[in-house]
Amino acid sequence: MGKRISELRKAKGFTQEELAEQCKISARTLQRIEAGVVTPRAYTIRVIFAALKEDSSFMRLRFEHVYQYLKDLFNLKINTMKKVSVLSAAVVATGFGLFALCSESKAQDDISKKYVKDNSRKITWLLPKGLSGYGSYFRSDTLFLRAGKDLIKEYNGNVYLNDQFVGSAIESDTVILKKATLFKKAKLEIRRVEYVEILGNTGIIYVLPMLPLSMQKDDDTMYYKVGKHEITEKDNKIYFNGVYQSEAFANDTVILRPNGILTIKIEKLN
Repeated sequence: MGKRISELRKAKGFTQEELAEQCKISARTLQRIEAGVVTPRAYTIRVIFAALKEDSSFMRLRFEHVYQYLKDLFNLKINTMKKVSVLSAAVVATGFGLFALCSESKAQDDISKKYVKDNSRKITWLLPKGLSGYGSYFRSDTLFLRAGKDLIKEYNGNVYLNDQFVGSAIESDTVILKKATLFKKAKLEIRRVEYVEILGNTGIIYVLPMLPLSMQKDDDTMYYKVGKHEITEKDNKIYFNGVYQSEAFANDTVILRPNGILTIKIEKLN
């Protein structure tokens, strides 16, 4: 891949600096790609070939690479044991994935059967069923949740169980109360929200919390609806809930926190 890019660049009469500027990546990044030191993202490769006006070469190179890989993989006459292991691992991974999906569905059913759910402060509080009493209320800026003999408090993101500090939680996190047993005290488990990484239309990397997500493209504008928040990308300008934030380009990273804080990390140019 790197060798092919280098050959095309020289044939078109571009220097590395000129091509890198057209692709909005650093010259150092292009040098590392051509040298084979790094494997670029598919979007970056597509941008480079587009700048070189060689889209067909890009598609042919991808097809040849995939075809040769599959051909070599299923040729069991070469590296037989290694390839049998790879194919077996693929089958096992597929089976494990199906098992994980079934397990996740079962886990959701278990939550509704085993826990009382509360969504105060937009945090999911799971309180075990079967305790003597439940209730939630606010006093000033402090949230109180009663579950049997146990009292949970949350103030400014700090979570306490029976007046003992446990940790911090933010919007969309899940806090689970494990009830006391004969040998163990009650305890809280704080589960952080998970994130998904999306490659944007212009090569910007979006790191978004696992909230309801929808995407829409309108001419040169891209909209990302994440929960109640909206990120808009137009002409490399980033808007958050309609308010301009900053410019971002290919390989820059836009991070949205569940509590509504947006951070833009710019790739450093060498």
